[in-house]
Amino acid sequence: MKKRLIGALVLIAYGTVLIKVMVFKAVPAIRVGQLMLNFGGTESGKPANFVPFKTILPYLLGYKGWIIAGINLVGNIALLVPLGFLLSFAFRNITWKKTLAVAVTAGLLIETMQTALRVGIFDIDDVILNALGVMVGFAAYLILAKWVRERKYVHIIVAAIVVIGAAAGAFYAIYPHGEPLIVPDGGDAGQFGGAGNEQEGAIPQSGDPCGGTGGTGEIVDEEANAITIKRQDGVIQTINLTAQTDIRNSAGPIPESDLKIGDHVTVVVLDENDTASTVLVCNAPETETQSGG
Repeated sequence: MKKRLIGALVLIAYGTVLIKVMVFKAVPAIRVGQLMLNFGGTESGKPANFVPFKTILPYLLGYKGWIIAGINLVGNIALLVPLGFLLSFAFRNITWKKTLAVAVTAGLLIETMQTALRVGIFDIDDVILNALGVMVGFAAYLILAKWVRERKYVHIIVAAIVVIGAAAGAFYAIYPHGEPLIVPDGGDAGQFGGAGNEQEGAIPQSGDPCGGTGGTGEIVDEEANAITIKRQDGVIQTINLTAQTDIRNSAGPIPESDLKIGDHVTVVVLDENDTASTVLVCNAPETETQSGG
C-alpha cells in the first residue's frame, strides 16, 4: 500500500512536470552539436492537424532535417515513457487496454490545453506519439517486473547499462561543441511542446547559417520589400522585409537584392504581419555548385 501511495504521488508530480514542459514549454535552450534549439514561444497561427501521420511522415523522410526530426519524434515519445512506467507502478493491476485509454486521454489533454491557452495548436500526430510513449513505459514496467520475479538480475544490469549509455550519449550530443550555428526561438524543433513558430536565431561567422536543417523554406517569388517562400510543410507564405531586416549568408550581411528565387532561407518572423527581423540564406547543396568540365 505504501509503495502504491509513493507511486501515485510521484505520478502526480511527474504529470505536473509534463504540463509545465509540454503545455507551457518551460524548456531551456539546448545545443545539439553546434545547433542551439529553444522550445519556448507561442504558436504563430498554423492550422490544426487532424490527419494522422501528416506531421510524422515528413520527419521520418527527413524533409525538415534529421536533427529536428529526431528531437520532435523522440521527444514526444520519451517524455511520456515515465508516465506509462509510473502508472503501472502505482496501479499494479492495470491492463494494457486501460493504459492505452489513459495514454490517448493524456495526449488529447495536452493538445487541448495548448489550443485553449493559445500556446500551441492541436496536432493528432502529437497524440499518437504521446500515447506510444505511455505504452512503451507500460511495456518496460512489465518486462522489469518479470525480470525481478524471475531474478534475472543480469538482464536488469544490462538494461540499466544500456539506459545509462543512451542517456550519456544524449548528454554528449547536446553538450556545447564550439559556437552555435543557429539559435532558434520557438523554432520548428519545438513540436514536443506543440507546433512551433518559424526558426529564429543568432548568426554564425562561418558554416551553414541554417545549421544543416534546410531552412524555413525556399524562395519562390520576390519583389520590393517582400519575398514569398514555400515552407517545408508546403505552405506558401509572404515575408515582409524592412530596412531593419538583417539579411545575411555564411559570409556575412548581404543586400536584399542578393536574395534570389530558389534560395533556401531561414526566416525570423517578428510579428503577426510576417515581418522578418532576420533572413538567413542557407548554403547551396553541393550538387548545385558543381559545374561541368
